[in-house]
Amino acid sequence: MSFPIPSRRNRDTVDVERDERKRQKSPGSFFYSQGKGQVLAACYFSDERLAESARGGIALKHRHRIHLALFGQLMASFEYFLKDFVAKAVDATTLLDEKIKKEKWLEINVDRVLANRSGMATIGSTLVHSTLGWHSPAQVNARYCSLFNRNAFGAREVETLEKLWILRHSVAHNAGMIIHYDATRIGDEMLADHAAEIDAAFISETFNFLSPISKTICEECGGSLLRQQFQPLYARGPDYLTDMPVYARLKPLFEYVDSRARELSQVNKTSYQADFARFGSP
Repeated sequence: MSFPIPSRRNRDTVDVERDERKRQKSPGSFFYSQGKGQVLAACYFSDERLAESARGGIALKHRHRIHLALFGQLMASFEYFLKDFVAKAVDATTLLDEKIKKEKWLEINVDRVLANRSGMATIGSTLVHSTLGWHSPAQVNARYCSLFNRNAFGAREVETLEKLWILRHSVAHNAGMIIHYDATRIGDEMLADHAAEIDAAFISETFNFLSPISKTICEECGGSLLRQQFQPLYARGPDYLTDMPVYARLKPLFEYVDSRARELSQVNKTSYQADFARFGSP
């Protein structure tokens, strides 16, 4: 069976190309675009779009299947964001180099090196993207705290995240059925041997929970990197040509474009001067 490769030009080409620009530079903006797209897809086949005679059992059954898949995609998009933020931070600057060397969860093995024979993968993606543990809020917090001096998630968010990852596991590995072990971990044994009832409202609620977390990570961790980059240079003063290569990679990490249709902001001398003044001041 051949791998499904999409056509280069179709009615969604403009959106796809915009999303790709975000994926290459801004993990947070890419997550928002992907997540919001999944919410819109979940809401698309509403009763209002169907003939009254087509709103019964069969339509509900198929919508339920679609919603299970979309929920799995939404959680996968969030996992990708958590990993890619670290990967792109590693690629953007040498600020994390000494910390990266001490991280026990990062390792280089022969398989990873050989997989990048084409040289297309960056150092950050080679190090980070194939690692495990991103479904554990405690492990993610430990990694972010070690690298960026702050947790990825607040204490109030951890419990909800743990339940979402358990639900994602049920969808991805148990055909949407909640086994006894997972029901116990969620804290409600009555859920055992039941199918997860995921609808468009739940997918939207999940995205509305994850989006502020992603935005905070971008602004606080990305802002911390900009601050570490510019504060040692403050006495020297701004030097656009010298600082531009690193700044052009750090700025999109900080940015969280909460609109699918809006492009990333321009990285230029004006934005550099504003950010140098904002983040460089001791």
